[in-house]
Amino acid sequence: MDVTNRKREQGLLATISIGFLIWSSIFIYRSSSIAIDGKRYFCLFDDAMISMRYASNLSNGLGLVWNAGERVEGYTNLLMTLLMSVATSIFSKSNAALLMQIVGCGFMLTIALISMRIADHMARDRSEQERTFFRVLTFGCTLAYYPLSYWSLMGMETGLLTLLVLWAVLSAFDYLKDREPVSLLFLTISLGLAFLTRNDSLIFAILIWSYMIWERAEFRTNPKSLFHLLAVICLYVLFMAGQVVFRVLYYGEWVPNTYTLKLSGMPLLARLGNGIGFIWPLLLEIIIILLFSSFDLIKNGSKRKLLFLGIFLSTLSYQVYIGGEPWNYWRILSPAMPLLMILFIGGVDTVVHAQSDTNTTLCSLGHFRLIKNVSERTLILSLTFIGLLVANMGFLPEILFLSKPYSTQDNANNINTSLAIQQLTTKDASVGVYWAGAIPYFTDRKAIDFLGKSDKYISHLPPDLSGAIAADGMSSVPGHNKYDLYYSIITLRPTYVQGFVWGTQDLSQWLETKYVSVIYQGVRLFILKDSPAVLWDNLNVAAD
Repeated sequence: MDVTNRKREQGLLATISIGFLIWSSIFIYRSSSIAIDGKRYFCLFDDAMISMRYASNLSNGLGLVWNAGERVEGYTNLLMTLLMSVATSIFSKSNAALLMQIVGCGFMLTIALISMRIADHMARDRSEQERTFFRVLTFGCTLAYYPLSYWSLMGMETGLLTLLVLWAVLSAFDYLKDREPVSLLFLTISLGLAFLTRNDSLIFAILIWSYMIWERAEFRTNPKSLFHLLAVICLYVLFMAGQVVFRVLYYGEWVPNTYTLKLSGMPLLARLGNGIGFIWPLLLEIIIILLFSSFDLIKNGSKRKLLFLGIFLSTLSYQVYIGGEPWNYWRILSPAMPLLMILFIGGVDTVVHAQSDTNTTLCSLGHFRLIKNVSERTLILSLTFIGLLVANMGFLPEILFLSKPYSTQDNANNINTSLAIQQLTTKDASVGVYWAGAIPYFTDRKAIDFLGKSDKYISHLPPDLSGAIAADGMSSVPGHNKYDLYYSIITLRPTYVQGFVWGTQDLSQWLETKYVSVIYQGVRLFILKDSPAVLWDNLNVAAD
């Protein structure tokens, strides 16, 4: 790369990166809140706070558990939880959450860099100037997809998983280009770590290994190459076996409790109907991206592009198979989006090239004569912007800071509730919650999970298919459709209860006989009457 072109690329990447860092800083600040004690608190998405609870207990010597002494695997992101334990071992609870948000920002920039390198492989037969344009455009598009940024900055494992999957794809491309064994090793390590991040990343591993065998006949015919391939696949299997052995020995289960919670008991057809209803709005959001990508595949298909499409379709199919999820911010689909963005840019390329056959004023991004003509470059950028705008349309108020990030107000309420519980109860108190993350994390009290992520009894119940737990095209929301308030509240008697109504069950009348509604510094709490774990004098002082 000539010096001028290198400096131009570095300048553009630095500008985009700085812009993203500024945007992320504002996002993180706006996702925080001032609590009733006058201090600012940082908080992740509530499911990430469940992992933070596990991480905090681990770093404090209580084990990888939700409640001390209770071994239930209520997380599905072991590697992310272990990273969180480093943060919780060094910083206060709020600052540990802030650190994970900063780490999420780092994940996003790394994802964009890896995507850029993958794009470089796709454009390797083009001039250096042409490749520069393709790399920079890919870098910017990756950072511009809001759901991926949202989940990464809110502490979910989505960013880490995306990074590892893209690293695996890049390592596969590097190996096929240079035949360096270290690339094959990196491929295996990245896929192994991805499995520890989320076990369902096995789908990506199967697709990438299959692509490797399909792309190079030597893996099927050359004994030495086949041996190397089998050796690294065995190493990957060790990652899988290691976690399974740990799970069985530590938790006494073959699958995570969350797997049982979300997938057991719900008929396959009901799940598929749920999943289709859930993902339909996504398909409408990314329709422009899909159309351009499809056009490129039809005109300029290749095994690499089919791999990208396969990864996207596999995540889409998996989302349908598990029956959707509670939030339509496309968490499961986001790891595939950087690869789909590369296909999208290629699709814009193909369309402009098709136009160039009949209109000499337009030019081919595929052959990248575009670089020499500002109007043509503007066309490409405009088409790309329109596709991204439509994909992000539903999130524009958050992107433009016209509204706070999703779940921010709920986090603020949960933090205030946690502080009130700390002031009004002893360490012997227990909390019964629907939001199983922030309140248990910030209170350090024993917790009862009404929706079963960390409760084996609830997770093994049949799901409620009555339609009472319906949302976003789903007739029964997985992970939220198993509950037994009679068991969780009447039998277990938590000191604090977050609510008495869920689905078809309503214990409001029973509440009046056993619980008292109190307000502490503007926070309403339902507290067990006459409980020795409640500091009633503190409540009276507050009332005075």
